[in-house]
Amino acid sequence: MSKYRFPEEATSETASRSWRGPLTAVVAVVLLIVSFGSWAFSSAVGGAPDDDYHLSSIWCSSFAGDTCEVDPGGEGVYIPESLREGIYCYYHNPTQSAGCQPFMDGTDPRPDVPFAHNNPSRNLYPDGYYNFSSLLKTDSIEATALAVRLVNLGIFLGMAISLFFLLPQRLRTTWLWMWVIGLVPMGMFIIPSSNPSSWGITAVASGWIALLGYLESRGPRAWALGGVFILAGILALNARIDAVLYLGLASVVAVWLSPTRGRELLVKIWPGFIVIALVIVQLIVNPANLERVVQGIGQRSDTISDPLPWTTSPEVADGSAFDWALLWNNLWSIPGLWLGVFGGYPWGSLGWLDTALPQVVVVGTMTVALGVTFLAVRSADKKKIVGLIVMLGAIWVMPLYLLQLGGFLAGEEVQPRYLLPLMMVLLGTVVLTNDGSPIVSDRGRLWFILAALTIANAISLHTNIRRYTTGISIQGFNLDSPREWWWPFFPEFLGPTLLWAIGSLAFGGLLWLLFFRVVPSITESLGIKNHSKEPLNA
Repeated sequence: MSKYRFPEEATSETASRSWRGPLTAVVAVVLLIVSFGSWAFSSAVGGAPDDDYHLSSIWCSSFAGDTCEVDPGGEGVYIPESLREGIYCYYHNPTQSAGCQPFMDGTDPRPDVPFAHNNPSRNLYPDGYYNFSSLLKTDSIEATALAVRLVNLGIFLGMAISLFFLLPQRLRTTWLWMWVIGLVPMGMFIIPSSNPSSWGITAVASGWIALLGYLESRGPRAWALGGVFILAGILALNARIDAVLYLGLASVVAVWLSPTRGRELLVKIWPGFIVIALVIVQLIVNPANLERVVQGIGQRSDTISDPLPWTTSPEVADGSAFDWALLWNNLWSIPGLWLGVFGGYPWGSLGWLDTALPQVVVVGTMTVALGVTFLAVRSADKKKIVGLIVMLGAIWVMPLYLLQLGGFLAGEEVQPRYLLPLMMVLLGTVVLTNDGSPIVSDRGRLWFILAALTIANAISLHTNIRRYTTGISIQGFNLDSPREWWWPFFPEFLGPTLLWAIGSLAFGGLLWLLFFRVVPSITESLGIKNHSKEPLNA
């Protein structure tokens, strides 16, 4: 006998569900902002890799042209001495805290100094990222750097939240799970930073799934997703030239995984032609970017004077013979770069590769990534298997080719953050299912994943804050005593330990909300049986 519910009871339950959904969305967004925001404030100005190049490029760029005076002696453009000294006083020296930085608020009276390691001097990267970020420039170097970090975070959040609501429901679990698995720790550090790789990660991951959703949608939803894909192309084009190549490969994989075929597919691929046209224009306007596509990232002999230990043949040394020994070494070392995305030592170190993370981080993140992958492959169809093979081959062959072209060893020049955009697409392909059901849905496994990733994120965040507040020569839980550096505008009570606690708890709370509220709600609306033994919320 079914239980009869009085009309008032049904109405009350319906009303409860009507406000529960928006409340969950608001709480999730707040936790998302706090989680990433804690990382944005976890490092000092110049803490992201190559920030001497990127911050000085932002400082001297604008849509109207270079804003810094050019040194007549050919030493580059003039930048504030505090910007140069503030980065170089601690980079590559993890025992030195950021307490060595001079005044970064624009009050340093010293004259500007010539500096040639930036885009206005070398023209190695697309100008768009630097020109856009220069709109945030103020007299304060500290305020400028933080504004760039927060705007980059805002771009990521805007794309992530918009896509969640625009995507067909079967792709929403894919969108959530790919970020959950792949963000800690490298993505959490790079996205809210002043490094243009932030745009590259956002663009490639967003563009891939936006195109996938566009190909299986109709009407206004399809138009909106097509617009997001074009926006992702613009972001990639203005961030790093390799991000455009990554987005192109990710788009091919998206077309392959999409159920759309035949004439309908030909009719719907117009957004791709717009992105291709923009790429061609960019390469024509800035030939230096085309040169990097063709010639790679430079030559080892130009940056490292010591020859490789096995390079004894004169033909290999002068470039007239293929270096088989280098290929053999790098072929089996490339997976170490993948581990770097998840915090593996040494290439997964944060900052300027000078903030090594405790190895418990990579144990937690890789256990989750490999476990979910094994579960996914077990039930994968042929189309998904092909997509996984293509993406796995891409993150193996692309860095191998660049290293071979320049004569570099794995770990030199090509860093894990360069591969993170492709890694996100690989993980998205792993968790993609035909009906939208999550790869993991039972309660026990979900709690294990939540605990592993929350602990890994908390330890990574604590380690990163410690490196700048005292340097790694001092250890311990309390980040406030002693303390050699912290943001001067924070109120006294908001010290590094409290920031760490808030950020860590927010990340754990976000995972709980996604695993036990948001994803079950999606699966219920799709009519998929839930195995988590948790109540479903519409």
